[in-house]
Amino acid sequence: METMKKQIALLFIITFFGFGLWSCQDTDFDNTGDSKLSVQIEALDKSFSLPVDGSGLKSVSADSMYMEWDSVHLMISYIKFEAELKSQVTHRDSIEIEYKWSGPQFADLLNPDLTFGNFVLQPGFYDEIEIEVKGEEDDAHDMPVFYMAGTFYGSTATLPVEVKIDDDVMFKTEKDSVDVGEESIDITSYIQLSLSELMEDIDPNDLNNATLTDGVIVISRHSNREIYYTIRKNLGKKQYSYHEHKHWGKHD
Repeated sequence: METMKKQIALLFIITFFGFGLWSCQDTDFDNTGDSKLSVQIEALDKSFSLPVDGSGLKSVSADSMYMEWDSVHLMISYIKFEAELKSQVTHRDSIEIEYKWSGPQFADLLNPDLTFGNFVLQPGFYDEIEIEVKGEEDDAHDMPVFYMAGTFYGSTATLPVEVKIDDDVMFKTEKDSVDVGEESIDITSYIQLSLSELMEDIDPNDLNNATLTDGVIVISRHSNREIYYTIRKNLGKKQYSYHEHKHWGKHD
């Protein structure tokens, strides 16, 4: 049997209605070493039909218009990890831990291998782990904090689209009751963004009739502002949480 590192994967899925958590862990291995936590951010739903209704469902009409995104970037100012570590003696929350990864760095959300953080965790029972990812306008300078580029396939024309969000963007998630033992544990938090749900409450005809800048539908503070503020609102919607646990092992 091959000796393997114990792993826990924490999955935070933000779909603008909520986020989920999936944790997987191997149980039969005894490697020792540093336990680490990293963060991976990725975008989902690169292409989808329009319109998207309030439940997140896309149109299934054969002649429906649709959107396809080729580029999605987030300017990350920092990723902050906060935790409450329970005392093994008093069994109360006695230690508050905070780690911070600082950018700024532009992240390609279509790159499935891009990770940040690698915070080292000491063994113990964490009553609560909280992760905050923030992109700040001041760090972006003349670049958007959140940027998407793609193609809108409308009823009258096929047009390139750019979305430029210049406001601060923040995602915040938490997980209760995380046990980090003496053995080495890798913890990866996945933040997944549903691009289709960014387009909720947007009438495709508004895109058909959008103002063009050099032949491009530019959605920003200064162009097609109504669409811009709808996307910005969807990006900042309140989330709810749920979590599932799965235990697994690998053997040769």
